[in-house]
Amino acid sequence: MNYQRPFWAAAACAALVSFTSPADDFTRRVAAQLERFYALTSPEKVYLQFDKEVYNAGETLWFKGYVVDAARHRPDSVSQVLYVDLIGPDQKLLTRQALAVQAGGAPGSYSLPDNLPQGLYTVRAYTNWMRNTPDYFFSRTLPVLAAAAAAPGQAEKTAGAAPAQVQFFPEGGELVADLPGVVAFKATGPDGRGISVSGMVHDEQGTVVAQLRSHHLGMGRFELQPVAGRRYTATVRYANGQEASYNLPAALPAGYTLQVQEKPDAFRVLIRRKAGTGVVPPERITLVAHVRGTLVHTEQAEINSAGLLTVSVPKAQLPAGLLHFTVFDGQQVPRCERLAFSAPGAGARLTVQPTRKAYGPQETITLQVAAQDAAGKPLAGRFSLAVTAVAGAPQLRNTSDIRTSLLLTSDLQGEVEQPGYYFAATTPATTRALDDLLLTQGWRRFVWKTLLADQWSPQPYGREQSPSMSGQVVGKQLEPLPDAAVVLTSFQPARSYQTLTDADGRFTFSGFSGQDSAAVRIVALPAKGVKRPQVVLDEKLPTIAPAGAALWPWSPDSTAQKLQAVAGRNPASMRDKSILLNEVTVQQNAPQVTRPDNRRIYGRPDATILTRNIAGIGTYKDIVQVLQGRVAGLTVIANQDNVRITMRGKSSASQTQLGPAIQQGINSRNRPVVNETPAIPTATPLFLLDGVPTDINMINSIPVVDIEAIEVLKPGSAAIFGERGASGAIAFLTKRGNPNYRPGEEPAPTLLAPMYAPPRLQRVREFYTPAAGATTPPDAPAARPSATLYWNPTVQTDASGTATVSFGSAAKSGSFRVVAEGLTRTNEPVRATEFFRVEAAK
Repeated sequence: MNYQRPFWAAAACAALVSFTSPADDFTRRVAAQLERFYALTSPEKVYLQFDKEVYNAGETLWFKGYVVDAARHRPDSVSQVLYVDLIGPDQKLLTRQALAVQAGGAPGSYSLPDNLPQGLYTVRAYTNWMRNTPDYFFSRTLPVLAAAAAAPGQAEKTAGAAPAQVQFFPEGGELVADLPGVVAFKATGPDGRGISVSGMVHDEQGTVVAQLRSHHLGMGRFELQPVAGRRYTATVRYANGQEASYNLPAALPAGYTLQVQEKPDAFRVLIRRKAGTGVVPPERITLVAHVRGTLVHTEQAEINSAGLLTVSVPKAQLPAGLLHFTVFDGQQVPRCERLAFSAPGAGARLTVQPTRKAYGPQETITLQVAAQDAAGKPLAGRFSLAVTAVAGAPQLRNTSDIRTSLLLTSDLQGEVEQPGYYFAATTPATTRALDDLLLTQGWRRFVWKTLLADQWSPQPYGREQSPSMSGQVVGKQLEPLPDAAVVLTSFQPARSYQTLTDADGRFTFSGFSGQDSAAVRIVALPAKGVKRPQVVLDEKLPTIAPAGAALWPWSPDSTAQKLQAVAGRNPASMRDKSILLNEVTVQQNAPQVTRPDNRRIYGRPDATILTRNIAGIGTYKDIVQVLQGRVAGLTVIANQDNVRITMRGKSSASQTQLGPAIQQGINSRNRPVVNETPAIPTATPLFLLDGVPTDINMINSIPVVDIEAIEVLKPGSAAIFGERGASGAIAFLTKRGNPNYRPGEEPAPTLLAPMYAPPRLQRVREFYTPAAGATTPPDAPAARPSATLYWNPTVQTDASGTATVSFGSAAKSGSFRVVAEGLTRTNEPVRATEFFRVEAAK
């Protein structure tokens, strides 16, 4: 496959790096390895905007997927196929879609069945390339309500969950004796949600050294300067009055500490060192900071034992996202790490403005969408827009959006509770809460030790520019077979494609249209020492993680009330539309109509061999042995790796490994691509497999019991094939290639190369929007109070930075919420909300 990997020149990278001391070999190596990581792995991010946050059974779930590269959030250098899975509350896959990505966007929808059980459903989205790092998949839990279902109880959802616990995280990674430090903590309940706690920290002698109290979702921090040889314990009190004790991490006798303090215009970094006993010389350390693959600051300095180094990192030129600080010691070993958040600042802005605040029933509603940069200049961009009724389904608080996903949660370990809280407003409380979050959530992109050692994780899954089929060729012991020839045969239309496996035995066929339904066959040709290689296709469905402690996103005491608020709004169940039939007895099978066999474009063959008439056909070694001595004028000689066929004085030789025709069809060993059927030399009889031209190597790879007939055409009868039939033709017809083949009439062959369904792309449905003034059908989406009034995944602002959308008003009155999200031309994620009303008819 052709991989498009982002690459930026060293000069451009250096322009973004602040070197406050001359760059030495190590800092240059760090910069090079960081750039190499993003160039080789090219990580991607996916975000899905949904039309709503809570759904009723029977509704349609509309969404748009955004696919960007992780470093720059660009949509133009990423995979072109997006996979979206809908997973049930029991963690079983319900349905899966493959969507075409165009300009970084992929709209789609799911029709939820009327009888779908109530529960928490998970939608996850990913590309084939992201399967190399499945922790980066986009995942969102969506509540689905059913009219007659009981409210989920607390005990039901938390069964088997871990008890309440508190975790402690020293800032920078370690506590060092006699050095001041900060310890962050996170308290979670049995359901995994943050809970409020308070308490104190004391040493083994009972002396209280710190007080602790959580501030947001169970998170908080306290200062601690541990004394050498002392052990510290935190006694925590929960809201119900119960108490628990936790031992804090032991302080090291020597080491480094790292503290980061956010100031209005810069990040203040404090690095402290404590060395061992005796006279210890100063040590040269290195501070490295990067944001989304861009090295933004490096600094080297010498620090004495018990010394303090203060570094200021200006905010002015920092990209938005996670700011990753690392301190390396004199041996170039990472000793401390810390995450901070570089806020977007006064960047791009998106607005949605209705032409009026109130509309009448059946009137045309017009919305003006505008995007501007920090200076107020217009910005082009691509957005998706949803208009939903405020009444009906519950509105969840502080859920994720495109900003929180791309700039925060996609680079953090684990699930982030209420991510929207940190972006709702910039206040001292939200700033501190976000910093507490980063002290307790881990970085997950890479580890410096492996990065600097050139240790790269395997990447068996390629970047898809079109639907593809990939896999691996293995031998008897399941060992990978490099340089193995793999043939894909399609029968509608009749074509054959060939490629070679790479060093790991892997292959890829790409270029499928995504709309074909005819099955294809993939076979590995015999190789030296391996007569029947095995083809193992990649499983397209990644593993589904076990069910966690997911809970309804509102408090259990209010769930019943919210369910009652939406009860009766669901469409009628399928039970109301069913017809009960009396007992039906099947007397006999209906006669099957004989379907035409289109594998032959020639007339009557000169000779036909029917394998069913050959006794002991299963004992024959290969097809060549079946041909020997059965057709007048046809001589077949098999000698070790060579096969020689003579027909009316013309002959051909073909090796059972890689013939010249296959070798000519290979474009690249490391990047296999779909190739046209190789030209067959005129001295060789034309070999046909179910009407598709191939070679004797492919023929010999098919088990004899799977062949239905062999038809021989001498040069005169093969004239329909032109020059390719100048030496005659031999057609091999398989049983399963016969459209009238009925497996139940005989034992199914066990060695037949299986047929595979080609990859298909989901056709995009269009949201139904009634015309202004038109009578809305009672079962139309706009007539349901809790349903979406309008959904448009393709809103695009032009050079003037504006776009206009219009749609028909609702038939009933009420308040409506408008939510627009997307990416600007400068790759900045933006979001806007607005409200309007539909007044009742007077």
